[in-house]
Amino acid sequence: MRKTLARLRPATVYALMALFLLWTLAPIAWIATMSVQPEINYISVPPQLRLEQTSLRWYLAMLTEPDFLAAMQASAIISFVTMTLCLVIGSLAAYPLARLKMPHRNAYLTASVVSRMVPAMILIIPMFLLLRTLRLLDTYLGLILVYTAFLLPYVIWMLKNFFEQVPYALEAAARMDGCSRLGALVRVIIPVTAPGIVATAVFAFIGAWNEFLFGLILSTRNAVPITVRLSSLVSTTFHSDTSLVAAGGMLSLLPPVLLVFVLNRFIVRGLVEGMKY
Repeated sequence: MRKTLARLRPATVYALMALFLLWTLAPIAWIATMSVQPEINYISVPPQLRLEQTSLRWYLAMLTEPDFLAAMQASAIISFVTMTLCLVIGSLAAYPLARLKMPHRNAYLTASVVSRMVPAMILIIPMFLLLRTLRLLDTYLGLILVYTAFLLPYVIWMLKNFFEQVPYALEAAARMDGCSRLGALVRVIIPVTAPGIVATAVFAFIGAWNEFLFGLILSTRNAVPITVRLSSLVSTTFHSDTSLVAAGGMLSLLPPVLLVFVLNRFIVRGLVEGMKY
């Protein structure tokens, strides 16, 4: 009986993993199919997918659409700058929380978590009024500041956990050699925790890239991110050609997927090291 249970456990784990992958990848595979097939083929019941009718013309149409390219550029700039700000500010905030005996440290950490429990819908009107007062509506800077504010608590928590893994002896040796606190952070702690920082950077980039609500309310024309542009694409092409929408969706997946693919080794290492503690 025990041998049977021992054999069933790995099989159960593999079956659950297969179901999870199917649940995750099936919609992406279907959208990819839609993006290379005429609309009539996949809206038929049952679908009539034909290999000879596969075409990349919808991708070419999207890649020559100025509004779509502008949205991709806007999302790339906003996400990259947001990621950079989150790492810089998050490192400076996470270091004292991880290495120093600060008064009310737990209260600060709790407050940062509670701040993320507030629904974004409640804060969208105050954010709109604030950015309008500062004349930052429909600007890259406005969206960058908002995205950074909402991603920063997560980044601080993640970096704090990685910084706590560094042995105090390494930092003490750097301090004895004349490093300041900031010097020890830059020269010792950040290089040692580089995989974790890369994993955090990817998290911040994807979080900014996928943001929709703030982009929808706080941008109208000059700084429209790709998520908002795709939603408008759905409304304008719903009765004409949804293959264009599918092609746009697949193209919008490329930057974060490529980023994860290129940095996959560092991400896995950082997450594995973080799970040890």
